[in-house]
Amino acid sequence: MYNIIVTEPSSNLRMLGRQALAGKWQVAIIAALIYQICLTLPALILDQLFGKTLAELYDNIYVGTTNTFGSDFVAYVSNSAEKVSSMSGLYVFLVTGAFTLGTTLFFLNLFRRKPTDPAQVFSGFEQFFKALGLFFVMSVFIFLWSLLLIVPGIIATLRYSQAFFILADDPTKGVFQCINESKWMMRGNKGSLFWLELSFIGWILLTNIAVMILHGFLFPIFGGGVIMVILDWIFSLAICWVIAYIFATEAAFYEILRGNLRANTYAPGQY
Repeated sequence: MYNIIVTEPSSNLRMLGRQALAGKWQVAIIAALIYQICLTLPALILDQLFGKTLAELYDNIYVGTTNTFGSDFVAYVSNSAEKVSSMSGLYVFLVTGAFTLGTTLFFLNLFRRKPTDPAQVFSGFEQFFKALGLFFVMSVFIFLWSLLLIVPGIIATLRYSQAFFILADDPTKGVFQCINESKWMMRGNKGSLFWLELSFIGWILLTNIAVMILHGFLFPIFGGGVIMVILDWIFSLAICWVIAYIFATEAAFYEILRGNLRANTYAPGQY
């Protein structure tokens, strides 16, 4: 087995992502929206039901604090802090692997011009324990490398970046097999993927800044009513547009690594 070195510039890889999304933007954005909602909304609900504010946590740790800084701090976070809960953290830990696997499969099928359905986002639960194991092992490795400073953590993230694509491509493979194959495939390619991911920073910043500006401008007008809720959903769609774009481009990168696609020769799906 030999690894393929990706020499395509980021602009060409993004073009392949856009080609794959042509005529499929709507279904791709819906899939990205489902992915985002399923990861974040239940966690927010759990925080509200079972969470404590940072002030309450502070009180539990510093019982009987009488100094001025302590009381001022508690008063501040009581008014401004969101609730946090270990339940939400547990939920995110348990389902991230399955949803990542399902979303990866969706965008891989989309790139290959195979039948796609937003419900494929949930298909990762068919391999729930394997997806959970892969997410856990990757997280542990990345965390341990991150202890050596941020750069080794970034390198580790790039090294294991193809593991979910590999599992989506062949669910019979084991957790460590996916990780080892990803390590092999990314030899000489970590820089290319780093610059590819970095090339999306403009879209990410532009989308988030636009959302914050519009939200700040419209909130005083509409307050927290139904109209603002609808606008928040519209803002979420804009963010999901970027997520879909990134996922589709990452699928192109994986296909080149696999040897299924030579970007200078073929359009997505023609191999």
